[in-house]
Amino acid sequence: MRERVLVHRVVTVLALLALTAGPALAEMTLAVTDFRTVGCPFFLGGAVAEQLRGRLSGESGWIVVEKAQVAAVAAEQRLNLSGLVDDETAVKVGRCLGARYVIVGSVNAVGGLYTLSARLVDVESGVALLGFETASDNGEEGVFEASRVLAEQIVQELSGS
Repeated sequence: MRERVLVHRVVTVLALLALTAGPALAEMTLAVTDFRTVGCPFFLGGAVAEQLRGRLSGESGWIVVEKAQVAAVAAEQRLNLSGLVDDETAVKVGRCLGARYVIVGSVNAVGGLYTLSARLVDVESGVALLGFETASDNGEEGVFEASRVLAEQIVQELSGS
């Protein structure tokens, strides 16, 4: 069963490579919107997104759009990026920024369990290509480590390493 999941992920990454017209995957432009928050403090959505931006921008050849640019385009387009971003709004912002992909997600809390979920969305098609998830049962204090794990999952999947 685990091999089947691994094969599915490899096929998904290969499909992602095939869908990428023009620049190689290593030269992609990404935008990361602040994550929605459900059942937890609002600021955690921005904190998790900032962790992702920092880690993703450390990859050679990847262009990560800065949060200020995302906010400026959203304001110009009169789009609400209050942490309640839906995929359609995120795709509009990504398209305006010239990003090929946008990462959207949420931070969800139930009791002491925090779950971080993210999706890689193609701005041309609006289709979520990949999904990622991690969790921490260490309460709010565990969100930082969980966001680091989530960022590593994304980097590994997109870089193929």
